[in-house]
Amino acid sequence: MGVKRRAGLGFGALALALAGRAGAHPEISALGTNRYVTAAILDGRVDVADVLLEGTLASGDERKRLDADGDGRISEAERAAGERRLAAEGPALTVEVDGRAVTAPFSVSINLGAEPAAGAAPVVIERRATFERAWPAGARTLRLLLTRDPPRPLDAEVYLALAPGYTLARGAELVTFRGPRTSALEERAATFEIVGPPAKGGKAVVLLGILALLLAGVVARARLRKR
Repeated sequence: MGVKRRAGLGFGALALALAGRAGAHPEISALGTNRYVTAAILDGRVDVADVLLEGTLASGDERKRLDADGDGRISEAERAAGERRLAAEGPALTVEVDGRAVTAPFSVSINLGAEPAAGAAPVVIERRATFERAWPAGARTLRLLLTRDPPRPLDAEVYLALAPGYTLARGAELVTFRGPRTSALEERAATFEIVGPPAKGGKAVVLLGILALLLAGVVARARLRKR
C-alpha cells in the first residue's frame, strides 16, 4: 500500500498540466491524493490547471459516486454527470494578481484511464481555467491560495510557468506542501513576484528615444560641416 507508482497511465490532463516542467515526477499513491497546480503567464493572461491524482483509497469513493445506477461500471453519461457535479462545487483555489482576486469559469474533466469499473482504480480530476487579460502590463505578484483540499490529501505542488520575456524576481518556481493541513486555520498559498516584459508603449518610447538621438547626431554633424 505504501509503494508509489509513476503516473505513466497516458492521462492527457496530467500531461497538459505539467507540460514544460523539467524534472517533474507526478505520482499516484495508493494512500490518497497528490495534487499538482500549474499557473502559466502568457500574453497578458493567466492559465491555471489544478490536477488531482487519486489513488486507491480516495478513488474508490469517487468511482462509487460516479456509478449512479450501481451497476458496477461508469458510463460516459455518468462520468459527464460527475464532471458537472464537480464543476458546480466551484474551484478549489483562488487566484490573485497584485492583491486583487480574478475570476474565470473552471472546466472539469475526469479521466478514468482504461478502467471504467466502479472499483478502486486511479482517477485523475482536472480543473482548468483561463483568466483573460488578468496580467496587465506592470503586474508584479501572482498568488495562488488553495482553499479546498481533495479527499485524503498527501502532497500538493504549486508550479509557475512563464512565457519568454517574464522572469521570477525572487524565490522558487515550485512551492510544495507536505501532507494534510495541521489545522483548519492553516493557510496554504504560493506567492510569486514576477518581472514582465515592458509595456507595448514602453518599447515605442525607447525606439523614439533612439531615433531622436540618431537624428540629433545627424543634425550635429551637418552643423559641424557647415562650419
